[in-house]
Amino acid sequence: MALRKLRALRHSLVAAVMTGALLPVVSTGVATAATALPQGFVLRDTNTGLGQFQLTDFAYLPDQSVIATAKNGRVQWVPATGTPKTIATLPSTRDAGDLGLAGLAVAPDYATSHNIYLTRSINVTGGYVMRLSRFTVNVDAAGAPASLTGEQTLFETKGFFDVHGINGIVAAADGTIWMSIGDNGDFTQVDPGALRAQDINQPYGKILHLAADGKGVPGNPYYDAANPGSTASKVYARGFRNPFRFSIDPTSGLPVAGDVGWNTWEEVDVVQRGGNQGWPCWEGNHPTPGYTGLAGCAGVANQPPIFEFLHGTGPMQGNSVTGGIVYNGSSYPESYRGSYFFGDYVTHKMWTLRYDDKGTLTQAPENPPKFTDIGGPVKFGAAPNGDIVYADILTGNLRRLTYTAGNTAPVAKATTTTDPDTRTVSFDGSTSVDYDNDVLKYDWDFGDGTKALDAGPKVNHAYAAGTESFTAKLTVRDPLGATGTTDIAVAPGNHTPVLTLTTPGDTATFAVGQEVGLSATATDAEDGTLPITWTTFVRHCPSEATCHSHPGVGGTGTSFAQPFTEHPDSRMEFTATVTDSAGVVTTKTYTALPRQHRLTLLSTQPAALSIPVEGGVSSALVTEGAKFDVEAEPLGTDGVSKFTGWQNGPTTTRWDITVGASDMTLTANYDSPIDQRYNGDAALRAKLGVPTGPEVADGVAHYRPYANGRLYWSAVGGTKYVTGPVLDKYIAFNGLTVLGPPTNDTSVTPDGVGQYNHFNTNGAIGSIYYTAGTGAHAVYGEIRKKWAALGYERLLGYPTTDEQGTPDGIGRYNHFINGTNVGSIYYKPGLGANAIYGEIRKKWADYGYERGLGYPTIDETGTPDGVGRYNHFDLNTSIYYTVATQTHVVKGEIRKRWGVLGWERSYLHYPTSDEYMQGSVYRSDFQGGYVTYTPATGAVDHPW
Repeated sequence: MALRKLRALRHSLVAAVMTGALLPVVSTGVATAATALPQGFVLRDTNTGLGQFQLTDFAYLPDQSVIATAKNGRVQWVPATGTPKTIATLPSTRDAGDLGLAGLAVAPDYATSHNIYLTRSINVTGGYVMRLSRFTVNVDAAGAPASLTGEQTLFETKGFFDVHGINGIVAAADGTIWMSIGDNGDFTQVDPGALRAQDINQPYGKILHLAADGKGVPGNPYYDAANPGSTASKVYARGFRNPFRFSIDPTSGLPVAGDVGWNTWEEVDVVQRGGNQGWPCWEGNHPTPGYTGLAGCAGVANQPPIFEFLHGTGPMQGNSVTGGIVYNGSSYPESYRGSYFFGDYVTHKMWTLRYDDKGTLTQAPENPPKFTDIGGPVKFGAAPNGDIVYADILTGNLRRLTYTAGNTAPVAKATTTTDPDTRTVSFDGSTSVDYDNDVLKYDWDFGDGTKALDAGPKVNHAYAAGTESFTAKLTVRDPLGATGTTDIAVAPGNHTPVLTLTTPGDTATFAVGQEVGLSATATDAEDGTLPITWTTFVRHCPSEATCHSHPGVGGTGTSFAQPFTEHPDSRMEFTATVTDSAGVVTTKTYTALPRQHRLTLLSTQPAALSIPVEGGVSSALVTEGAKFDVEAEPLGTDGVSKFTGWQNGPTTTRWDITVGASDMTLTANYDSPIDQRYNGDAALRAKLGVPTGPEVADGVAHYRPYANGRLYWSAVGGTKYVTGPVLDKYIAFNGLTVLGPPTNDTSVTPDGVGQYNHFNTNGAIGSIYYTAGTGAHAVYGEIRKKWAALGYERLLGYPTTDEQGTPDGIGRYNHFINGTNVGSIYYKPGLGANAIYGEIRKKWADYGYERGLGYPTIDETGTPDGVGRYNHFDLNTSIYYTVATQTHVVKGEIRKRWGVLGWERSYLHYPTSDEYMQGSVYRSDFQGGYVTYTPATGAVDHPW
């Protein structure tokens, strides 16, 4: 994290604002971009009065008023018109991290029972519990909700971590209750406890289906009639990380959930009875790094989501899915009817998709999304007419998505600032919205009998002394005359409270668990000393573009302290707030930055190393004091190097660490195949001696030098040693590049005279052979194939040269020696490789090798009568040998005539001379006669 860039965020002063209780959203210090909606759609906001980062859930009552819940335990009634009212504050609500009063459902028989259902986390001695309760809403004389009573606990379980707790509820028409609960695992590391999501005897990571008394529903897949209150009897589906949120499909009756991912993927699931969405072994359609190797993940199959999206900031990416609902109204265009609306809280988007009655995706989400910068949706619901409504936790507003064909009315929004010395109020209506992108006109009614028509989005107005409060009104008009209005409460003579914040300082950084302490004083010209309220937020920033906030613990008083968060990649925001009697609010925020150090994972062999909590990277800035795990794969990337332990750490692939006070480098030890063979073979260690250098990666192979040789490893050859003169030649010859890695240890030839290694490069085999008399030489390719076909050193003997190129640049050759007999293999494209040796080779050499008679076209071959030997050459020449006649060359036209007669089987038999000149006549002598040639006569045979 670039700390210097964040210094400027340490202190921020949010301007004092005056707002009416029912006004649309005003500036809250949350940066927002311009909302983009499809043509005809408008977002209309209702202020729940719960404030920023508090609104968690809502539900409509039969009279179209709303019950809303706050993270900190407040239950709010929001009338269709009028001022919201808190009807209950549930004691001991634990609102740290993801927890709090999270879920709400109104009983289907509310009109007569006045029952509602709530899910929340509750502090108890030694920790906390998560509870589902049924309450009765007491109403006043006018029939309005006034309080809650008669709590009945239907479900309760122990909590472990302040994340992924109990959340969604659906009260079904049949009187049953659906509920979701996260894995409640430690998100900061690979937590084996997350496997609770796979265990049907534990409620975590599940969607539960309960009867009205809290027991399991008989239709559940693991229902036990003998024990309906068991956890397994309540389980409908498992394998969720944090099913936030879910709804019941109105046609199929199946739950449809958004499951919040860990490091990489978010998913939407149509949940089948008895289904297993795979967490923690799977994230979306992908095995989860760090978890898949756990024994509890063995054999866990994945139920693919109907849609998954990658973490990030791209058009089709997000970071925290919020499950939605199917639109069943009639006011939206036909293309949206029956579509499933869902969103992403972090990237402020909303998509739609469609699926069939089997839960198969039939229409993918829009790419790019059509609903963007919509705020932070944390719950989707339906208005009485079916309109999509969602809870925006960023503002505390309910946002209703309405549609009007043709021109849509604009939405008026306004904020104010006040100069009490001059009683001048500055009005700003520039955040008003026209979703048709029409240019708006602004009419201001200041509430004191004066107006400013078509005055623009920003105006100033000085109020006369004598009255201390007014209600102003902004009306915005589009070119077709459609209007939107909002009321603004102003107190022109009221002074803004003065808030002084004392902080640890701009340069301070904090380790996990280190106390961050602040103090503040607040005075007001009219009210004197004011009480101070503290709120905290953990600002989680996997990257600066994907920052999002998790509400934290608050308090009151002139001082406040909290331990620095353990949440990775996070900073903490401490906000002091004061409100005077006129409703003017002043806030100041201090940002506590993490004290970070670089954690780097290294390995002695190339291997996949990961810091799972940082997305699986092998190097990251992490916060001092943070506790999490690092992971090493059991095998290196070569597939054969074996993990043996961490240097100065455990021998297990997982290491739970605590970040120290400086940069850290952790090294995973791997025994490469070279190490494995050397360490496991005492005789080999004695042969090679001690290592003289580290293991080296060189192309497709690795090698390590020792006092008396080298060990090489490759996928094709395994681990083999090369020693002595063979190794010297291999190194000098650039053998790893030319010949490839060895495929055998340096070995002694069958005759006990030589040593050799074979090599392989892309399937082509080469060798280096050594004897004391010949030295070490390389033979490979087509020549080696021929040599091998002829029995290696047993026929031609040992190579006396490396493979060479012929002077004409066309051919290749090796020379060999067997005792005193010299042989060769020559190769020419089109002819292949052919062997020539003994007396025939001597004669060929006398004639200048390939320069005189051409390249051999066959190996030396025995004649059919078993008496002679011969080679043919590509310049129309041959050399024949018998013991009686010795070695002679036959060529040209004379050779052709001899061949026509039948070679040595003819009456001429074997040649007794090379071709020679007799005057102007060419002649070759044979045992049975001779052949002459002149251009005039051609070739003519003659008997003796």
